[in-house]
Amino acid sequence: MSSRRPIMDQAEVIVIGLGGVGAFALRALSQIGVDALGLERFAPGHDRGSSHGGTRVFRHAYFEHPDYVPLLRFSSDDFG
Repeated sequence: MSSRRPIMDQAEVIVIGLGGVGAFALRALSQIGVDALGLERFAPGHDRGSSHGGTRVFRHAYFEHPDYVPLLRFSSDDFG
């Protein structure tokens, strides 16, 4: 019988994808003491993330919900 724990039992928060945004989120969580785990399916330095690569941009306008705008501004300021 395996003694491995389910992945959901290994951390308070799991960040899926460690591109520019995911890596920043994981770092920010660790800085405030959150037990966080980051998962990435591609090799380091890949160009398939949501905010990098030849066709990616980081936008301040986000029309899905206004609550995202302060988070975008905070993230953009820290990426500076």
